[in-house]
Amino acid sequence: MDILNVLNQILWVLGNVLLMYSSIALLVFLTAYLIIFDPRATTGGKLIFQFMLSLIAVMATVVIGIYIDPTANHSWLVLPDGVAVWRPALRFLVYGFVAYSITSLAILLVMRRWFPQRLKKASDMSLAQPRHTSAIDIIVDSEK
Repeated sequence: MDILNVLNQILWVLGNVLLMYSSIALLVFLTAYLIIFDPRATTGGKLIFQFMLSLIAVMATVVIGIYIDPTANHSWLVLPDGVAVWRPALRFLVYGFVAYSITSLAILLVMRRWFPQRLKKASDMSLAQPRHTSAIDIIVDSEK
């Protein structure tokens, strides 16, 4: 049983390291996405940007829960004692933004697939067409 406690402690620390790594990587990705692409060019680009931004907010909320204002051994149905006054509202806003972002992306995918005539932006109406392999020129090496 002692090995399990040691393993759990190691996994807890490694999980926290991965959380911090993921948070930093997400910030770098979002910054690169903003610099390289124009998220406002299409609705999908805007929604992907919002989704990534909401993930950063989720990561920040988790970091707050682990490092700044931790709680332990409480039911998820009961507000723990000693939680900062601002934390429940922040969690509600962050998780609401994530739900909105995911729902918006799903609705856009459904609209593009089955109801493209109901889309309002011209850039959202132009769907990518897959290439057929018969249209691709094949170069054969004649020196073999």
